[in-house]
Amino acid sequence: MLQSTYFVLFFVSGIAGLIYESIWSHYLKLFLGHAAYSQTLVLVIYMGGMAVGAWLGGSQIKRIHNLLKVYGLIECVLGLFAIIFHFIFVEYLNISYQTIIPSLGNSFLIICYKWLTSAIIILPQSILLGATFPFMASGFIRAFPGTSGFKISFLYFANTFGASLGVLLSGFVLIEKVGLKGTIITGGVLDIIVGAAVLILSARNSAYKINVLPIVKEKSFQKHIQADRPSYYLPLMLILGITAASSFMYEIGWIRMLSLVLGSSTHSFELMLSAFILGMALGSFFIRKRIDQIINIPRAIVLAQVVMGLTAFLTIFTYNHMFGFMQFVIEALSKSNQGYFLFNLFCDLICLLIMLPSTICAGMVLPLIISSFYRDGYGEEYVGKIYSINTFGGIIGVIVAVWVIMPNCGVGLLITFGGLVDILIGLYILMKFRENQESELRKFLPALCAILFCITFVFGKTNPLFAASGVYRDGKINKNKKVIFNKDGKTATITLSRSGDYLSLATNGKPDASVNTNSGFSDDEYTMALTGVLPMSIADSITTAAVIGMGSGMTAHYLLYDSTIKSIDIIEIEKEMVNAARKIGNKVSNTFKDTRSHIYIDDAKTFFSSHNRSYDVIVSEPSNPWVSGVSGLFSKEFFGLIRNHLNTDGILVQWFHKYESDLSIMISVLKALQIYFPNYAMYAAGSDLIIIAAVSHSTDLSLKKNVFQIPALAQNLNSMNFKSTEDFKAILFATHRLFTPLLQCYDYPPNSDYYPFIDLNAVRYRFLKGDIGIIDTLRDYIIPFRKALENDTGYIAYIERDSLPPLYNFEQFKNAKQLYKEFVLSDTTSTADKSNEFIALDYASTIHKSLSFDQLFLSTTKVLEKTIPYLSNSEMRDIYRIIEKKVSPAIKTDDDRLWMNYFEALCNYDMPALQNKASVLLSGTDTIDGNYVGRFLMASMNLAAFVNKDTFGIEEHWEKVKKNQMNDVMGKVSRFLLKK
Repeated sequence: MLQSTYFVLFFVSGIAGLIYESIWSHYLKLFLGHAAYSQTLVLVIYMGGMAVGAWLGGSQIKRIHNLLKVYGLIECVLGLFAIIFHFIFVEYLNISYQTIIPSLGNSFLIICYKWLTSAIIILPQSILLGATFPFMASGFIRAFPGTSGFKISFLYFANTFGASLGVLLSGFVLIEKVGLKGTIITGGVLDIIVGAAVLILSARNSAYKINVLPIVKEKSFQKHIQADRPSYYLPLMLILGITAASSFMYEIGWIRMLSLVLGSSTHSFELMLSAFILGMALGSFFIRKRIDQIINIPRAIVLAQVVMGLTAFLTIFTYNHMFGFMQFVIEALSKSNQGYFLFNLFCDLICLLIMLPSTICAGMVLPLIISSFYRDGYGEEYVGKIYSINTFGGIIGVIVAVWVIMPNCGVGLLITFGGLVDILIGLYILMKFRENQESELRKFLPALCAILFCITFVFGKTNPLFAASGVYRDGKINKNKKVIFNKDGKTATITLSRSGDYLSLATNGKPDASVNTNSGFSDDEYTMALTGVLPMSIADSITTAAVIGMGSGMTAHYLLYDSTIKSIDIIEIEKEMVNAARKIGNKVSNTFKDTRSHIYIDDAKTFFSSHNRSYDVIVSEPSNPWVSGVSGLFSKEFFGLIRNHLNTDGILVQWFHKYESDLSIMISVLKALQIYFPNYAMYAAGSDLIIIAAVSHSTDLSLKKNVFQIPALAQNLNSMNFKSTEDFKAILFATHRLFTPLLQCYDYPPNSDYYPFIDLNAVRYRFLKGDIGIIDTLRDYIIPFRKALENDTGYIAYIERDSLPPLYNFEQFKNAKQLYKEFVLSDTTSTADKSNEFIALDYASTIHKSLSFDQLFLSTTKVLEKTIPYLSNSEMRDIYRIIEKKVSPAIKTDDDRLWMNYFEALCNYDMPALQNKASVLLSGTDTIDGNYVGRFLMASMNLAAFVNKDTFGIEEHWEKVKKNQMNDVMGKVSRFLLKK
């Protein structure tokens, strides 16, 4: 029972340990700029510190009687470190960005400072974590002697299995519930509980305080017995380090490969890490009962090493089939919360299919080698040294994988190389160790391994088409694509592919830009062009600009048409993105040829702090926020940093997407933005939003500069069917005056570095194919919310023509103007040219004069829906006169007349009359069930009450609303306006 208690405690310790690793990655990516960098550094320092800790701990074991007591104290100290970590990190970040980095002034020194200090901030805890295993393992064996191989295997399993669960607990539960700060404190509390429990147990049992002398005698005795055999101490130590290096080459390679199958979200990384650790745990679990019965341990190590290498080879072949499997998963699962849960399960299954065979073998090697040392008479102090060498080898593997092999040779060769290393280790043991001299494996295993390696090297290629597919998004693999560029960079795999006339630039399979190389334009081009052109149309003058995120380079290309701009700094964290964008050609040529363009390979936070420059315009168009690490560019902390690098009246241009998103995500971003940029205007460019923001409300964000006076720019804009600056007014969606009430209706938190609401939730809506098109109702609704709140009831820009930009509102404006013409000029327009709405109302009122008012009501509201959001006051008054003329013969009752008075007030924007008529109409019902009529009456009543500053008697109408019947955007805004 007591042994089981220790197993449980070490299991809990494993949970806490991986909570630390997971959370440190989240913290450090805020400083290093990319999740790939933070994950690499944390792996290196986490494992390096553990190596040092294990070595130091192992060297002290013989001098300490009560090892479990020391272990308990270490756990308590780890817990205390965790509890204060957040406060230390925040202060460290502030000092770094505000004082130290600006004073360094040299990019190399800044890089050294960032990586060195990031390492130091987690190194002490990592050293303590490394000391836990040798103290716990050796102390446990002292307390419960016998079958040491079984105990070490099971302890390693318990700790490692806890670690695999700790990753999932941290990423999928704790961060969402309590944020980064609460999560790391939770890990600290767990460690303190473990430490306190071990201290109590060890203090109660004096049996743990044994004399170390018998152990020394046992070691001397066994050394005497083994005196006639060669020492395998150094070879086994070297083998242990090298096999750990190859294992972590696998991990780095698999993470990059699987990011193309699962998507490069934080949750995907956590599933991969958990699967990798679980395989290690299962390996030690499977061998726990066999290890003490194995006679020839070197032979067992040979088999483990060779099988590990061969199964690593196999993953390259199975990997290509995972894309087809993911395609099946996406097509089969419903786009629901249950479907998303199953999606994560299948992602986990894919990780396990790829990783388990090799990692199970890897999990066997450490217990086998430790057991071999015990059998050879090496004492318990060597447990720490063995664990240390194993961990140090992992560090070498990570560094070589990320900085040498992967950027130069690619992911496929990285895994092939790792597998080859493991096989060579196995063959070395087979050929050199005495125990294997008579083994039958010598006859065929080297040849078999050579054949399988050659097959893998020649045929084990990853298909670049799959890398560009983004199958995790829509379950499709476009086999008609031609991959032009495919490169595994340090942070991501970048591909440039062609399909017909379109080039698509993708990061880990996620398209970040598409360009039509013929005479047409992709949807992305409208967004990228407007992201550059709109600030040129708004700012009084631009001399300096910065663009965060290279993408295709098109935004900078359009900005550079302005000759008044003296310099543009483009900040991109992945060098291969720049290399791929160069291949797009003339549509982005200014970015690469204009001498005013300066490209920096850096993360945005470090760039702004180190260069300490101020700009007239900063454009931020990173990848989608569900991508791991990108949500930090949508956080309140980042917006606070950007504010400090804008000149007086400078503007921030922020890109955001409406597709694969949710209202909660957009609200979280805007809440974060408005903390530092309370003055903003939003433009709708297809499925994207372009937000123009300023620090002060005094900054004029209206369109005031005629960019069509720049000939080359005007030519490009004309070809996109933009004819004048007036066209840009048509896509003005809303300003802060309309959106601030919406934001305050919801309790979603502003996105923060330390409570990453977007990082946790955006990937869900990517899977659900969410869309925030519902916000369009704020502008398109029959009740003129936008006009009232924006104080804009005048002429809405639209130049009538046949060819229109394929953007939000242009078709609606065209249709509204057409309806206006039909109603005002109805006697001179042929029936064939008239719209369905006009024909329906005209037919009902003219031909079937016997129709009742109720029968004409629907046609009337349809006309108003198509016109009120888009036409001016005077135009709507004209339309109402025609409607009244057509409908008046059907008015028979006071209710009919009351409805016409309501429509008249609505068309004339007569808010006092609108409030009165809506209230009277609502008074005639006992309950309001949220149907079409009830909803717009409630909305109009509340909007008018807000404008009139008169809410008397309105609450009694809300009391009649059925539960959840007005819980949509319009209902929430209506309710909020009432509270105001």
